[in-house]
Amino acid sequence: MSQFQSLREKYKEFHYHSYQIDRQPGEYRITFHFEIPGLCEFHPKWVFPRIREVDEEILSVLAFHLGMVETISYWKCACPPKLYVDCGFLSENQIAWWKKLYFEGLGEFLYRNGIATTKEELVEIISLGEEKERLTIRGMEGCLVPVGGGKDSVVSLELLKDYGITTYNINDIPSVKSVVEVFDGGRNSYSVKRILDKELLERNKEGFLNGHTPFSAIVAFSGYISAYLTGKQYIALSNETSANESTVWDSNVNHQYSKSFEFELDFMSYMDGVADSEIQYFSLLRPLCELQIAKLFAGFTKYHSVFRSCNVGSKQGIWCNACAKCLFVYIILSPYLSEEQMLGIFGENLLDKEELEKEFCELTGLSPNKPFECVGTRREVLDCLGEYLKRGRPGVLPRRYREYILKNSLPIQELEQSWVLENQVPQQFQAILKEKLTCLS
Repeated sequence: MSQFQSLREKYKEFHYHSYQIDRQPGEYRITFHFEIPGLCEFHPKWVFPRIREVDEEILSVLAFHLGMVETISYWKCACPPKLYVDCGFLSENQIAWWKKLYFEGLGEFLYRNGIATTKEELVEIISLGEEKERLTIRGMEGCLVPVGGGKDSVVSLELLKDYGITTYNINDIPSVKSVVEVFDGGRNSYSVKRILDKELLERNKEGFLNGHTPFSAIVAFSGYISAYLTGKQYIALSNETSANESTVWDSNVNHQYSKSFEFELDFMSYMDGVADSEIQYFSLLRPLCELQIAKLFAGFTKYHSVFRSCNVGSKQGIWCNACAKCLFVYIILSPYLSEEQMLGIFGENLLDKEELEKEFCELTGLSPNKPFECVGTRREVLDCLGEYLKRGRPGVLPRRYREYILKNSLPIQELEQSWVLENQVPQQFQAILKEKLTCLS
């Protein structure tokens, strides 16, 4: 019997018992109460700055739904077959929505733990709360822009800088603070805290199931609360069309599922059932590919010394220069920055590092599966490397696979001129994107 099966035999239920909102000076503190009977209780917390007066009944309903997405991180340690929602109402459509997010959002977790199951079998969700009336949210204006510290959110900030931006981030990591400081001196920053329960970390140490969760779904629900608390109409994400490509070849397993256009549509559909609201959630960069974003970012030189896209090093504000994400960012920027500029950012030529050959093969399609990182498409990587070789730039890895790269790459101009119609970007913001791309062509 697999660990997945044995844990489900032993721990049959997960309970989302309740949540409470404590109004404290200058902040709202939300505490969730989860339990896996026979194992332990979990009490994760969120802290949101209180900067204006709001309807706290609306906040309470939005907090309930934030708790639903938070359950995923705790449920996954034992994967109980039944999830009881004791403190809120979910319609049949909403239950189906959560079953889809559990299955698709945990696709990488299931794949890497060797778990074979279906969406219907993975978890049964039982809602025991009372139905509430649909909310009404009005009086919103301006943009809330989530900032992760990388190049993509920098591009969104610069493109929307005249539209009343408040920056949004979770846990104020160094790379985010640096980017926000360059943008506006941190004057319009809204930073929230997500506090994991240490019991989960203990279960991880004990060998319970662990793995990737759909973090961008957490950003979506917490961002919606933050938009309400700050009075912002637009939640402008920085997810590009490249996020739609699967990570595992010939499958739906996608490390970036909750950054995909599919999730974006699903989330707005879900929130439309919760509230008649002016708040709109969309990705500003959805019409673009990573290559176009890199070209735009190359022009924002004041951020080059502070941005960090490396997940390994972001909390320390460094590039680790040893992971697939660092290598990808190096490759995608290479057509638009000189060798001197690249060395100024990374400190070394990552394409000269033979110890990154495995990651290089995964990024280029020489290996069937992409890295489990937020990286662009195989085609984008190959097109950039083709350009790199044509310019005669140094690099052991591109030279080693020169024939493959040149055979499978296309001129970068084709992607530079692309535009993806499947997007939810409001027309006034589409006009900004198109104007900026035209200026660069």
